[in-house]
Amino acid sequence: MATGLAGEDRAGVAAIGVHSRTLLQWLSCNNPFYVLSALLVCLGLWVSFGGSSEASQAWALMGGLAGYTLLLAVTACLLVRWLGVWDDVRTVMLLTVLMFLATSVTFDEVLVEAPARGISCYLGGLAFAAIVSEGMLRGTRLPLARAFRIPYYLILALFYLYPLALMPLLDGPRGEALSWALFGFSPAAGLVALTLIPAIRRGRDHGRPKGSGCPWRWAWYPWTLFGVLGFAVLARIPLLCWSMDHPESAAAEPFIFAPYFLIPFLLAVAILLLEIGLVERKGDVLAIALAVPVALAVLAAVGHRDEPVYRLFLSQFSSRSGGTPFFLTLAASAIFYAYAWTRRVAGSRQLLWATILCLVFVGPETPDPSRLTMPQPVPLSLAGGMLFAAGILGRGPARLFSGASAMAVAWLIDVPPGESVSGLRLLVVYHALTFGILAAGGAYREDLGRWLRTAGTALALMACLIAACSLAAGFRPDVRPVWMSWTYLPTMGAFLLVYGKSLGHGPSTRGGQVVLTCCGLAAAWRGYAPLRGRVKGLDYLLLGMTFFALAWLMSLAKGGVITLPWHRGEPAGMGRHPAAEVAGEDGPG
Repeated sequence: MATGLAGEDRAGVAAIGVHSRTLLQWLSCNNPFYVLSALLVCLGLWVSFGGSSEASQAWALMGGLAGYTLLLAVTACLLVRWLGVWDDVRTVMLLTVLMFLATSVTFDEVLVEAPARGISCYLGGLAFAAIVSEGMLRGTRLPLARAFRIPYYLILALFYLYPLALMPLLDGPRGEALSWALFGFSPAAGLVALTLIPAIRRGRDHGRPKGSGCPWRWAWYPWTLFGVLGFAVLARIPLLCWSMDHPESAAAEPFIFAPYFLIPFLLAVAILLLEIGLVERKGDVLAIALAVPVALAVLAAVGHRDEPVYRLFLSQFSSRSGGTPFFLTLAASAIFYAYAWTRRVAGSRQLLWATILCLVFVGPETPDPSRLTMPQPVPLSLAGGMLFAAGILGRGPARLFSGASAMAVAWLIDVPPGESVSGLRLLVVYHALTFGILAAGGAYREDLGRWLRTAGTALALMACLIAACSLAAGFRPDVRPVWMSWTYLPTMGAFLLVYGKSLGHGPSTRGGQVVLTCCGLAAAWRGYAPLRGRVKGLDYLLLGMTFFALAWLMSLAKGGVITLPWHRGEPAGMGRHPAAEVAGEDGPG
């Protein structure tokens, strides 16, 4: 029994030894002590000198942060020059950049309490960050191409200078101007992030370190740096709202930040991911880029609170920008998917349709999916137009007719509450369906195409004949401007004529001729009608002269001067009298 217990003890001791060696190996390889050191130093400096507006405390805090940041930068250079421990170098360099950003956040309270001292801290911190960054890059012999370096310094400038731009607005906390300025940090960061597009389009070789001995592959360098900066931006947005719009008198009151504040910057990140996926031909990156707008729509629909301060700015945001964050996010997502569709990204067209269909039931006043509205005509007509175009290009009758029906329904539902559908709206719907059928007939060359061309021509002829009769009867349609009612028939006739000639479709060509003839007759009748009231027997006179002209035509045909259409193919002079022929043959001379 004692021997068995001794064996179990030895096995347990061996297991503990194995786990201990594994832990020590993990610690030696990953070396988390730099991170722990940075966290503890920042915490110690903040506890010692933070939260005070006194000059000595502020300068002590800034000096401590600057000194530790400089220590990290020097450490990175020494690790490269002496040891070549590139994993630790990456950790130390990223911690240095985070220290730059932490320093910019630290002095928000100083700027609010003592603006002059805050300005000095921010400007000095920006200069220190730029000098140390250049020194660290040169000391480690790591190249950072200009296409990457400019966005990096722009992000640093945004962190240090954007709070200074808010200074004129700090006298009115909870003001609308300050609230909009706080929200503006996210779009500004998104615009700065988009400056990385030229670097992306130059390919991975543009930012690859050469000749420095660095083993980092793309995208570990330099995209890890910008990934850290991106997370810092997401953290900075709520911190900026808290520090700049949270006065001491209302320290317990909630602030205006909401998840939709992050959407402009994250949408810019989605564009960068899309560009990376296209340039590097990485399907997984493209899938992530297409999924980001879906996550942004969820982000815009959650996090709403029934707090007076929050609700005040949300109402101001919706009224000034033209819609709720949920509605605007869906609209921006539709634009993003349309751009991806133009770049021929797989799946973007389907997502664009889905987004537009969501907008059919999401209006400018819809805060979240639980409060959907009645179908909106503009998105429905847009979705119908896309389906119709897809049906023409892909030769899909189902999509074609679905798109035309959706556009027709969109025009019919776009009626203010309590009003009936106007005749003009019905005419627009009728003509939209007519032109849709004609366009579909032009896309198909087989029996279906001929049937569609004939049906569209019949619908157009029906509308033109009604219009011609109305004009001839003196009816004036309520159309503005007035000239549209007079140009309708010539335009439709010319369209049918050109349509039929270009497609070789006889019914359309003859239909255009009929419409133009009716147009001429209607115009002649409109000119003739006023004369009838002045000359009572004008009808008889005109009819008599018409018969006289017909008689002359018959005589000319009998004399062989002209040939009537129904006499073509017969010998000339077939209508002459036999006596005249005999006299012509046997007469004198």
